[in-house]
Amino acid sequence: MIMLPCMAAAQKNYTLSGNLSALKEPAKAYLVTIRDGAWKETDSVEIKNGKFQFTGTLDEPQQVMVAVKRQHTAKADRDSQGFFMENAKISITGTDSIQNAKVSGSVSDQERRALDASTRPLTDNIIRLNNKYSKYNKTPIHATPEQRKMASDTVMNLVAGIKKIQLDFVNTHLNSFMGLYTFYYSILDSKFDPVVVEPVFNQFSAALKSSPLGKKTVEKIEIGKRRQAGARATDFTQTDLNGQPFKLSSLRGKYVLVDFWASWCGPCRAENPNVVKAYTALKDKNFEIVSVSLDQGNKDAWANAIKTDGMPWIHVSDLKGWKNEVALMYGINSVPQNILVNPEGIIVAKNLRGENLLEQLKTFIK
Repeated sequence: MIMLPCMAAAQKNYTLSGNLSALKEPAKAYLVTIRDGAWKETDSVEIKNGKFQFTGTLDEPQQVMVAVKRQHTAKADRDSQGFFMENAKISITGTDSIQNAKVSGSVSDQERRALDASTRPLTDNIIRLNNKYSKYNKTPIHATPEQRKMASDTVMNLVAGIKKIQLDFVNTHLNSFMGLYTFYYSILDSKFDPVVVEPVFNQFSAALKSSPLGKKTVEKIEIGKRRQAGARATDFTQTDLNGQPFKLSSLRGKYVLVDFWASWCGPCRAENPNVVKAYTALKDKNFEIVSVSLDQGNKDAWANAIKTDGMPWIHVSDLKGWKNEVALMYGINSVPQNILVNPEGIIVAKNLRGENLLEQLKTFIK
């Protein structure tokens, strides 16, 4: 019983021990973590006789990278390895390079590697097909439209297969941080349905749901509900192309397609002719479009794309890129996306796209 407090305390800390047995020259090891969305060196230590050690405390497991820099040897390739670290005794064992060293002691990392191994064959097939049919291929093939469609369908099936493996992993790891991590970053994708995913989240352990990642997950699901059909559209104000503030609720009484896009987004630009066609046909039928651009900093690129694509409707942006406040409000992390708001301010549809966009809109706008 006297030992129990010590054991409990030990579980709240990590000890990361490295041993590169053949590394003889002076070198330093750097612990690199993600801070404010970027990799940053957060700790460093001298390597002596191939050995080094980091200690500290984590609120929850996280991605880290350990890099080795030699004092006298100029190496072209970066000598580093990334993995998931947690509050445990973790070891990195290798010869003279950390890149190929073995990481052990982290349950989260072991589970992540196992999941990656199960999806890698499907991922490799997707990469192979994308490379084969890419216009940037050094030896491009002359594929027929039917062949390209077959390849596209195959990729979609492979993506669905990866998603199923990830969901199966989540359902069998409801007491595991990596289960929650996979749920947050893979299942809660750019177009997840809160009605479908929330019951899965509710099955996670109470400890995981109250963890920092658990709280972020709750927030992400709640934001996702804002763009669901049946939800009242969250009002927003943003600056238009002329530098004037525009408020979404000023269009109350009309059908409004809120379209998220960017001048640099190829699929968005390819979709714009369909949007122009729909606007031309419906602009006199109590219908308006508000395009929210995720361009960053460059107003000229945004304005030129609007002019080039001939989009004569309302355009707004704060030019903050992916940190656009309206995009964050609606949980938009991929474009193009859109929501259709009815005259009462209720979202009635989302992600209406393609050559039949006009026909889809006509089911709501008579």
